[in-house]
Amino acid sequence: MCACSTESKLVENEKAETKKDDDQVKVGILLNQASTQVISDMGNAMLDKADELGIDATLMYYEMDVQEMITGIENYMASDVDALIVHPMNANDGAEAMQKAYDAGIQVLVFDTEPNCDYSNCFMASNEELGYKIGEQAANWAKENLVSKGMTPVIGLVNEPSSEFLTERETGIRNALEELLPEGEIVITGAGTTALAGQEAGENFLQAYPDMNMVVSINDDTMHGVYEAFAQAGLTTSENIGLFSCDGTQKSKEYVAEGGIFKCVVDLELNKVGENMVECAQKDVLGEDSDYEKINYFPMNPVTIENVEEVLK
Repeated sequence: MCACSTESKLVENEKAETKKDDDQVKVGILLNQASTQVISDMGNAMLDKADELGIDATLMYYEMDVQEMITGIENYMASDVDALIVHPMNANDGAEAMQKAYDAGIQVLVFDTEPNCDYSNCFMASNEELGYKIGEQAANWAKENLVSKGMTPVIGLVNEPSSEFLTERETGIRNALEELLPEGEIVITGAGTTALAGQEAGENFLQAYPDMNMVVSINDDTMHGVYEAFAQAGLTTSENIGLFSCDGTQKSKEYVAEGGIFKCVVDLELNKVGENMVECAQKDVLGEDSDYEKINYFPMNPVTIENVEEVLK
């Protein structure tokens, strides 16, 4: 259902009944890319939650193509959805189309980015704060494990300059490292959001700086790729290397549990966030009382070797 492709993908909720009741809530979901594991996992969780609640839900991945996202919104409007859940990468992406949907009486919920249009609810990270937490975890580890031993932190950063919210996250990472780890230096960056991009970045990092001992990233998928690059170099058990990211995928937690170089992932509980968006959409459509706010921020829970066993239970 979520195989990688450069083309947009339409994923029907196969569990939904073929015959729809007149009062069944109909929701169209547009997420950015299936090749990002945490997003495809969240998409599956959203479909499962929709099935549990009796919602007619359809999921499309627009694969980072804004025009595909706009077309998806228009197609959902033509199919008479009651609510849209949209994942724009920037505030202007698809904003005009979302405004038309909102003006037509469709509930518009957005994920990751507050758009430049009217909307019903937004679910997002406080991105500078999240980035700061990633950088803080990295700095604390480096102080204890590198600086205290007279080692200079040599840092690689994976970012994504094309995304406004991920750039905010990068800013938070940089601020934390500058404030809390003045002994270290970000010596190289690599851009991307996927494991493939992360692996390429990791390989470039090690080629340019063989003594690199820290990598921080704006998401988990890229860090999985960085981890693979370090694994191919035989470095995954080094006591003097630390990788730090966010999202909270199962794979990242398992890497942390190994006690190797993957030191911390800040868990955003995105599967639960996805389920909450589906529930919120239904409540919006039915006019039911809801505990959801206009803007709902992700939780941010660092997972380290100290608590990972409890988290994985």
